[in-house]
Amino acid sequence: MIAYNARPYIGAAIEGVLSQQVDFTIELVIGDDASTDGTRQICEQYAAQHPDIIRVLPPEPNQGIAANTLRTMGACDGTYIAVCDGDDVWFDPEKLRKQVGFLNANPQYGVVYTDVETISENGSVIGDAEHEMIRKLYASGDVFFNLLEANFINNSTALFRRSLLKGHIVYPDRSYQIPDHIRWLYIAAQSKVHFMPVKSTGYRKHTMSLSVDVPRGMQIGNRTILYKSLHRIIPLFDTVNMQPLTPAEKILFFRRICSLIIRGPGSLRQRWRLSRLLPKYFPGYPGIWHLGRYKYRKLAQSMR
Repeated sequence: MIAYNARPYIGAAIEGVLSQQVDFTIELVIGDDASTDGTRQICEQYAAQHPDIIRVLPPEPNQGIAANTLRTMGACDGTYIAVCDGDDVWFDPEKLRKQVGFLNANPQYGVVYTDVETISENGSVIGDAEHEMIRKLYASGDVFFNLLEANFINNSTALFRRSLLKGHIVYPDRSYQIPDHIRWLYIAAQSKVHFMPVKSTGYRKHTMSLSVDVPRGMQIGNRTILYKSLHRIIPLFDTVNMQPLTPAEKILFFRRICSLIIRGPGSLRQRWRLSRLLPKYFPGYPGIWHLGRYKYRKLAQSMR
């Protein structure tokens, strides 16, 4: 659980973890990012009452979302890691039991996630047109290409195998806010993903939430770090994947590789490594024609 100035919400987030009905050991690791509103004091009070479950990381200067995520997740040592952001809340007391049970029984899966209810500052359920669109993207199984198009896994609903983070890099950069999307891509490159069609979590939208209004500078930072990470994720997928790609998947993969080589961040060595994959994922001349039409339509829209 990461938190920053979440005083009105952090108690509910912690209570949602404490309410979990499980027959295995859990630990709640909280990374407070130098809050100035009393969030840390609330966390420490809960830790004093539940020292066998809650561990609050030592105070450090403010680091930002990515660096705080890296620090907090790096302090976890369980077989599985579940995330609950400090302004969200788990309201299903069997969330962890059901998710751990699924991953225990299905070793080919690396992540399990659920649906959400969008809630307001005071915790009441509210309508959310944006999440209605995301809900249409929910998918299970081999979802790597789905995630290449867009992130649809709500961070606070997911549980995943910690072993699948081996080799994963989180860049501690303040210019972006999507370490979760990159994490899901990295894990989906190696394993299957499962969606449970239940609403286990309250996803809170409030005035201080970054998801409400993402600054343009951070949008650019999100894209830059995503491209930087894809230099590692695409070769990982190529090494692990043994399934033939559909024509649409080949077009998408080929397009992503070309984008990284031409305009994405990365060293000459990284670009050369990706360029060697182009013949393997060449989508054929009909695919190139389709790709050209896509680029033309996109350019025409940008010029309107």
